[in-house]
Amino acid sequence: MGGEGKVPQCSLRVATMMQVGVLSMAMMHCACAADLQDAGDVPHHSAGEAMPAPSHRIGEHSWDPSHVEASAPPIDALERRLPALTALTAPSAAPVIAADTTTSAGTSRSLPAAMAGAKDSATDKATGRAPDSAPADEPMARALERALVREGGLVLPPGVVELESRFRYQHRSTQQLELFHVGGQPAVAQVDRKLDQSQLTLGLRFGLPGHSQLELLLPYASHRLRTTATDGSGTGPGLGISNGTGSGSGNGTAAIALTDSASGFGDIDIGWTKQWYTQPGGSGALASLRVSEPVATDQAGSSVAVGSSFRTLQGSLLFIHRVDPVVYVGGLSYAANLTRRIGGARIDPGDAIAMRAGALIALSPDTSLRLGLDLGRTQDAARDGAVLAGSSAVVGEFSAGFSFVLTPRTLLGIEAGIGLTPRSPDFRIGVALPVRF
Repeated sequence: MGGEGKVPQCSLRVATMMQVGVLSMAMMHCACAADLQDAGDVPHHSAGEAMPAPSHRIGEHSWDPSHVEASAPPIDALERRLPALTALTAPSAAPVIAADTTTSAGTSRSLPAAMAGAKDSATDKATGRAPDSAPADEPMARALERALVREGGLVLPPGVVELESRFRYQHRSTQQLELFHVGGQPAVAQVDRKLDQSQLTLGLRFGLPGHSQLELLLPYASHRLRTTATDGSGTGPGLGISNGTGSGSGNGTAAIALTDSASGFGDIDIGWTKQWYTQPGGSGALASLRVSEPVATDQAGSSVAVGSSFRTLQGSLLFIHRVDPVVYVGGLSYAANLTRRIGGARIDPGDAIAMRAGALIALSPDTSLRLGLDLGRTQDAARDGAVLAGSSAVVGEFSAGFSFVLTPRTLLGIEAGIGLTPRSPDFRIGVALPVRF
């Protein structure tokens, strides 16, 4: 119902129909009277004498056309108003009544919804796309698909460029007993090491034809190592420990604190990814080849090296299985670290194998959640063919993160990880900001 002082549209429509009916009846009455008078059936009256109006009786009520002629407006005035009255009674101006209609599938919907569906169908025929379908590039703009690209489970469309700036910080601390020789005498010390690593990476992804993608990563890292050695007695000669480029004081003290630091560009990483198998539901498999080229080659053996100092070739396979709103990810990778000569010796850092498993969940079109588990093992290193015992390592990490769509071109990724083995970082946090062009 409308507010006070407003006439409902249905009342206006009824009144309009009544006026049109009265107009038609009056015109019919005049036409019939003229025909009867021409035929001589109606008696003539003298000038000035009023013609008695005929009276018709319907049931218990009588109808006198004279009253209609007196109350109805002139015919020419009605004819002038007829276009406006017709416009009021046109179907386009008819009030929308919320009636229920039943579809062929047995489901009911309101009349406005049915009319809106018909309008959408007409629009779909004009645009050539299915009803309620998103534009072709809209799915790639959702948080889940954007996170899949960062995960390596999806490639960019051809010609699309994505520039990503990423910051990562991780901390690792160890505590162990170590044996030293001071003045020819063995000494046992409790050594605590705390390593802080910060890395800022600039990444560039470029979509290529054939469901492939090219990626370039350039990191800049800063590492800081703090070492504290204590003999546990509080007395006696200093331990005289020297570690890397740091310096300590061992003149009659029972504890030594050392600090090493280094910063610079890390290994440049170039990768190519091919999506070689895809199912209609979105599941599939991708293969990647990557090459890491060291920028600084004089940091081998340093505890605060910002690069590996070795060239690496890596191949990986990644499988994805999509069950909306979840995408499951699993993969294997193998990295071959090439040998090189350092200080006249041939050093083989050992190859590495890794596996990963995880899931990405779409919480909304603009938000996604990622859970992942990464495990890896590095083989023993060798020097001139001789294996260095104890140089192998097993690392593991559980990570979780969120991705948020800030704008149609910008994504914000936040993640954190916890180490699962003694050789893994204790924890890791990271922030990424990919922007598409």
